Amino acid sequence: MTDRIRLRRPRGRVAIGLGLAALAISAVFAVSVLALVSDSGTVDVQVASSSQCASGTTNAGALVDYIGNNCASLGSAGSGVFASFVRLQANPTEQGYNTDGRPLQFDENNSPTFTHSIKVSDIPVVSDPSHPGVLYWEVFADVNDSNANDPTAAKISLNDLEIYLTGNPSILGYPFTGTANEVYDYSGSILINDVNGGSGQADLRYRIPLTNIAVPADCGYKDPACSTYFVLYSKFGATAGYPSDSGFEEWKVKTYPYVTVSKTATTTFTRTFGWDISKSVDPATWNLFTGDTGTSDYTVGVTKDAGTDSAWAVSGTITIDNPGTVDASITSVADVVSGAPTTATVSCPFSFPHTLAAGDSVDCTYSTPLPNGSAQTNTATVTLSAGTVFQGHAAVTFGSPTTTVNGTIHVTDSVEGSLGAFSATGQATYSHTFGCDGDEGTNDNTATIVETGQTASASVTVNCYALGVTKDAATSLTRTYHWSIDKSSSDPATLTLNPGETFLYHYSVTVDVTGHTDSAWAATGNIHVHNPAPIAATINSVTDAISGGITGVVDCGSATFPYTLAAGATLDCTYSATLPDATARTNTATATLQNHDFASDGAATDSGTTNASGTAAVSFANPTISSVDECIDVTDTYAGALGTVCVGDAPHTFNYTRTLGPYTSQQCGPHTIDNTAMFTTNDTSATGNDSWEVIVTVPCNTGCTLTQGYWKTHSDYGPAKKSDPTWGLLPGGQGPNTTFYLSGQTWYQVFWTAPKGGNAYYILAHQYEAAVLNILSGADSTAQVDATIALADTWFQTHTPTTSLTKAEKATVISWAGILGAYNEGTTGPGHCSEDSLAQAAPA
Repeated sequence: MTDRIRLRRPRGRVAIGLGLAALAISAVFAVSVLALVSDSGTVDVQVASSSQCASGTTNAGALVDYIGNNCASLGSAGSGVFASFVRLQANPTEQGYNTDGRPLQFDENNSPTFTHSIKVSDIPVVSDPSHPGVLYWEVFADVNDSNANDPTAAKISLNDLEIYLTGNPSILGYPFTGTANEVYDYSGSILINDVNGGSGQADLRYRIPLTNIAVPADCGYKDPACSTYFVLYSKFGATAGYPSDSGFEEWKVKTYPYVTVSKTATTTFTRTFGWDISKSVDPATWNLFTGDTGTSDYTVGVTKDAGTDSAWAVSGTITIDNPGTVDASITSVADVVSGAPTTATVSCPFSFPHTLAAGDSVDCTYSTPLPNGSAQTNTATVTLSAGTVFQGHAAVTFGSPTTTVNGTIHVTDSVEGSLGAFSATGQATYSHTFGCDGDEGTNDNTATIVETGQTASASVTVNCYALGVTKDAATSLTRTYHWSIDKSSSDPATLTLNPGETFLYHYSVTVDVTGHTDSAWAATGNIHVHNPAPIAATINSVTDAISGGITGVVDCGSATFPYTLAAGATLDCTYSATLPDATARTNTATATLQNHDFASDGAATDSGTTNASGTAAVSFANPTISSVDECIDVTDTYAGALGTVCVGDAPHTFNYTRTLGPYTSQQCGPHTIDNTAMFTTNDTSATGNDSWEVIVTVPCNTGCTLTQGYWKTHSDYGPAKKSDPTWGLLPGGQGPNTTFYLSGQTWYQVFWTAPKGGNAYYILAHQYEAAVLNILSGADSTAQVDATIALADTWFQTHTPTTSLTKAEKATVISWAGILGAYNEGTTGPGHCSEDSLAQAAPA
């Protein structure tokens, strides 16, 4: 492979020599190489006839071909196509090397025509399709064995081939210690059967791989700037049976069309700067009362890193010149960057193969991304139809980035808005004020890098507190009770008593509350002002108001205002208020808090006030009552002290009795009996009274009558407690036990026998017995009564209770009973006596 470096640098292009490292050439030749390529192996390229070819490969990859006359068209091996540079001739072995120095050291032909120096730039660099990517130095050997026409005697071996690079064209003194640098050394046995007759043939082609050989940068094929010489030492005939003879062996190079390759390399890459963003706030927590504010200071910081490089790429122009005198056929143009390697995309304004006329020039372009920004070599490779390869090199170096990403950023804030642009690490500060209750809770605040979307947040927690005001309301009043008294009796207000008679009279005295009058309404209670916050509160005042424009009197003990209420503490107060009436009202206690605006360092400034209130209903549904005249003492002009009655016992009735009579006959006539009950209240000594009047009339001489009910209950058998003495006036002195005619019963028994079925006997008997007793008790009778009693007396003497009566007889008997009943009941005669009667069942 040859690098062509043009001495002129057209259009700024740089042509760089082939290889992996440049050689340093100086007057005292000292060359550094990657390594000496040591090669070996036996390669048999013998053929039986000139129509055949044979190929082989050494252990290090050198390609060896024996080319018969009829199997390859390499053109004439004469002058103008092949140029010899060393000829050896000796037997049975021969050795030597090319040089301009004399005397020659070994078996070299002394003629400068056949043995002379040759530059590296005269050695063609070729490729082989079967070994892509590998370049070779190509040399030919014209084997002229004298027995070439005898296949059995034309055998010869190549046993040693060494390549040296030197700056001295006249070098002598093999093995060239210190004066040349060996880059290739083959030691082995290449077996040849030289079937091509005579000289002038390119019999043996030897291609030396350049994979580990550093070709000088200025020694591309046909590069006139080359100053390094190519020295080939070889030795033939050392393999037994393959000697050299009297013929000669000559090393040559083929002349090819050639081009020069130059190129530019423009690098690009992107540098992306990374940023970090941070945000802090102080203070991050506010404990405030409703109406307070607190100001926090925010700091937003951004940090810029050194940047991260990416998107490395190289592009440029590959210029191909044909400085020769013959046309060059270009079969491919490739571009590779060392390292990975990276193959570039090449674009040429022609298709392949392309004939580049002698003296013409053509430009191709290339571009490729790269994996990193390390310094590398970009090599353009142009291959001609003969397989020769020409290269141009350019250094791939990266300077400043061609594209910058996020070199400058902009920061916005969710509260403050734009914080400006930043080209380097820096920070911005601002303040924000929070108020209660509008900002209560967590207030998130985010700063954002606009270009990257990175965010940083800081939160301020605002805890809002309000004074807690609670209260109660107890009501009270004075209640004055009003009373009534009523005296009555279940007995008649007028009575008639015979002389000597008595009457047990029943009195009732009822007292009751007729109403009350309320006064002195008031409300009292407690007010509790609690501070739930973790900070102290300043209270300017505590007041109390009742709907209707009523102001309560508040007493907070020893507290003086403004008052500092510690965190979590409670201020206890009391209040009282007089009220005009018992109307339902609302009682409101109000604590006035002094608000503050707090700076970020905690300094406080007064800033208005906030009221906190608590209410309680003022209701007289269950007041504390101070009672007046809730009790009375009741007395009676007859019975004396009856007792004490209070509101809870009212209404209350006192019952008592009084015996009226007896009166004498001298006391006949009307008698008025007055009786008064009264009360006195326990507090104000207010009084009230009521009287009951009874008029008792004692008949004068005429007496009075009583009903059968009286007489049947006022015997010795009762049930009245008092027996009437008139029973003792019955004839025989037996009283109620006196036998009643033919009845088989006593008077008492007849009285208590019911007239079942309308028994006329008993109906008459009951009225008859009562009339007799009334007359015996002193009641005047009438002639009709007397006649009826006589008729009844005669009838009872012949009849019993079971005597059957005609309808007429029964009617007569019933009429007699009616006459006597009217007398007994006072309808006729002197009138009815005012005596109590007891209607009770007869004793068994």
